[in-house]
This record gives sequence, C-alpha cells and structure tokens, in this order.
Amino acid sequence: MYAHEVGFDPLDGAGGRVSAGRWNEPGYPVIYAADSASLAALETLANLATSDRFGERTILEIDVPGEPESVALEHALRLREDAPPDDPEELTRAFGTQWLKERRTLALVVPSFVMPYDRNAFINPLHEQAKALTVLRSDRLRLDGRLLR
Repeated sequence: MYAHEVGFDPLDGAGGRVSAGRWNEPGYPVIYAADSASLAALETLANLATSDRFGERTILEIDVPGEPESVALEHALRLREDAPPDDPEELTRAFGTQWLKERRTLALVVPSFVMPYDRNAFINPLHEQAKALTVLRSDRLRLDGRLLR
C-alpha cells in the first residue's frame, strides 16, 4: 500500500481525527492509502484546492499484515446512490466509521471513486495489528509539471 505524508506521522491516523473523508466521520484516526503510488498521487491531487499545492510530497510504501475486509464496487456505488442527494458520501462515511469502531480488520479495501479500476485502503491505527505496520520505503515525489497545468 502507498500513502503520502501530510505533515505529521503518517501511521498515527491523525488526519481522520481532524476531518471527515469519504469513508470516515471526523474524530476517528485512519490512515488513507492506495494500491499504487500513482493512485496515491491522483487521490492527493483530487483533494487539493488547486493542483499547484501538490509541491513535493513524501510517498511511503507500507507493508500491511493480515487479510483486509473488501468493499465491492457495486456495494460502494449502492451506498452512494442510496445516500441523500445533498450528501452522497453519508452512507460510505457511516460504513467506514462503523468499521473503524468495531476494529474488524486492520485494513478496509475500497474502490477509488477517482479511478474506479483501482483500490484504496483505509488502515485502522487502533487495530491490534497496527503495531506490525512497516514502512518499506520512503521517497520524495514531485509530479511532472504537465499534470499540474
């Protein structure tokens, strides 16, 4: 799994405590990751106010032990379709928050809404297996300027 540094320890899940994401309510620590470095960069770009804010980032390759829980694309789409029109992520946030609270697995693998053919993973730093998370590699990343126009 790949994650990007956001200015603090990327394995403590502090970002989820501060703000809601597509799969979590605020107040719950969670580590956002992707199944490839390119998807991690794409997800980051999709969540920036402007692409020029990408700058240079640290990208991490993380070893995540154990078997993750997976959400099928059809299920994720149904959650969005069944949500209120003014909050299409209400049910995905509820699903992910319940998963975090129950600590069912260390990782929850979900389809990327930015690139539905790829998968994101949400890692629960409060799960008992979180101590076994290992950073395999850490590199600085600056995207090709053509992507940032």
